[in-house]
Amino acid sequence: MPNSQSQANQARFQFQQVLIAVILVALLTPATSAIAQQSTGWSPVIVPRGEYGRKIRSMPIPERPGRPLHVYGNTIRWRHQRRHSNGWSRPMRSIFLGSPTVGR
Repeated sequence: MPNSQSQANQARFQFQQVLIAVILVALLTPATSAIAQQSTGWSPVIVPRGEYGRKIRSMPIPERPGRPLHVYGNTIRWRHQRRHSNGWSRPMRSIFLGSPTVGR
């Protein structure tokens, strides 16, 4: 009987590891759908280079697209959008679902 309990604990531990890995991948994968890119200006490129990089660097921070791991710039943009919008800003919903509201 102790052997079956040990196997159950091992299976539960493996399940938890897989679940954590799936959640991490889901959270760290940038939203690349066309809808999400259009509605939020989200760009999956973390370090832009070449012409695209020059174009982004020439833009004011509030007008640049949001990018993964760019905490400062994303925060400035979200604050700017919130100050200049009529409604409540939901940036994470916009990034992952493509729309700041449900049903749009």
